[in-house]
Amino acid sequence: MSGAAMSGNVDDHPDLPARIDAALALRRLAHAIVGHRVDIATLHRIAEAADALAVEIETQPERSRLAELLENPRFAQALASGSLSTVIEDGAFVDLFHDSPVSGSANPLSMGLRIRRDGDEAVGAVVLDKGWQGAPGRGHGGVVAACIDETVGGLLPIIGTFAFTGELTLRYLAPCPLGVPLEFRARLDDRDGRKLHISATGRGPDGIFVESTSTFIAVPLEHLPAFGDHNPGPDQEIPK
Repeated sequence: MSGAAMSGNVDDHPDLPARIDAALALRRLAHAIVGHRVDIATLHRIAEAADALAVEIETQPERSRLAELLENPRFAQALASGSLSTVIEDGAFVDLFHDSPVSGSANPLSMGLRIRRDGDEAVGAVVLDKGWQGAPGRGHGGVVAACIDETVGGLLPIIGTFAFTGELTLRYLAPCPLGVPLEFRARLDDRDGRKLHISATGRGPDGIFVESTSTFIAVPLEHLPAFGDHNPGPDQEIPK
């Protein structure tokens, strides 16, 4: 079964299933290289094949993340309704961004986090493989932070808004285990104008290993194209 079939997502780009399959294969290869002592000849073969494919791919048309987002029928539905919450049902997976480096099913760099809606909360699930190891036997702290940030990002469509990360604070309570199911859970604590105050936790088989508080800065959906890659601060005027 292909990655696209497993994801259950609807996308209007016909190359998505093949991109997801390619991403899955590349992630498997990356973790295999990190987790095994590979002979030098095989490593040279990988480097030569990867370089040749990169040269071929780089001659093809570039993609625009913003343009594809604006063309996405689910995002168009959200714009029409004025809220992202209308496109995320309870229990459904939150995967509006297939190329996310944390949860994107079509990104070969993705950590493989899967986010779903659980009532008013977002829940991220992942098993960290060898390539995400920091200290021996532990998940890298930056990887943990990325999973927290992404799960909080998955909360935004549930509460019906678009926002950028303003501040993210983490307290590591215990080592993050590798090779076992992890659950990240985010919830909205308070709204203060455009500021969203959100808390989150990360839990493994032995209990909570990280706690987080964050402030996200809300931006109306219709103003997203005006900002592009710029994150507007809480005091920045929203364009009319």
